[in-house]
Amino acid sequence: RPQWLAGTANGLVLLNPEPQVELEGHSIRALAAGPKSRWAITDRSSIWQQTAAQPWRQVAAVDDLELNCLLPFDDAVLVGTSGACLIRLENGNLERLNCFESVEGHDEWYTPWGDPPDVRSLAVSPSGDIYVNVHVGGILRSGDRGQTWQPTIDFHADVHEVCTLADSPDWVLAATAEGLAISGDRGQSWRFDRAQLHAPYARAIALCGETILMSASTGPRTSKAALYRRPLHQPGGFEKCQQGLPEWFSSNINTGTLATKGHYAAFGTSEGEIFGSEDGGLSWQRLVKGLASVRCLTVL
Repeated sequence: RPQWLAGTANGLVLLNPEPQVELEGHSIRALAAGPKSRWAITDRSSIWQQTAAQPWRQVAAVDDLELNCLLPFDDAVLVGTSGACLIRLENGNLERLNCFESVEGHDEWYTPWGDPPDVRSLAVSPSGDIYVNVHVGGILRSGDRGQTWQPTIDFHADVHEVCTLADSPDWVLAATAEGLAISGDRGQSWRFDRAQLHAPYARAIALCGETILMSASTGPRTSKAALYRRPLHQPGGFEKCQQGLPEWFSSNINTGTLATKGHYAAFGTSEGEIFGSEDGGLSWQRLVKGLASVRCLTVL
């Protein structure tokens, strides 16, 4: 069985299977597990690393940007930030790669509350294509390790999380305000599916074997959220995950809080609970409760 590592509003929690807390007192914004290291963003300003059995240590910090998401890439880690920027951390050095000013449509990016757009999620395909989800600015793709970028989706779709497939380099999935978005050609074209969802607003997405898991709700300030599953290659087949779960969640299952490995899956909630499944999302059980609000989740 996989081990789940959750970032909360008050520290890291490793389920092993009993909760073990580290970095207590820090709010964890994002997590990522690479082949050699684990990475965390704390307090939206610092990057921490854990290698092998060593303790967590702070390796970098910024004071002019807020840090949102992480993606281990080559021997470095990419970090998405406020202001829709991307920075690279390698050997303790931070390099600002791109704020995408030259990307077509950049001047039209926005947020509903009026702040500059953020990089919200990151993904890499088996072929090395990097996908950057800007909120609200769509999904950008780079096929040359971040040297150039191409827009791929109508940014009005309001993308909240982008996801790639480990064995299908041309496929990209996204959770959007219009439901599920799927591309089979590296983002050159997209189709949307919201059939059988109680509402189309989607925040979290992950692939569990051949099953798409995606959260859906009535909006950003919802009282009616749920998790759904759908066969990857069967349009219109969304089914609400029910066995072992509440009928509804009172807030969104958020970007970065849903993780999978093989037929295992888990997600965390803002109410401090983590639910797990061993059968691709057919049935669930509560793994832990009483945590601080879960902000992110990854699998080790």
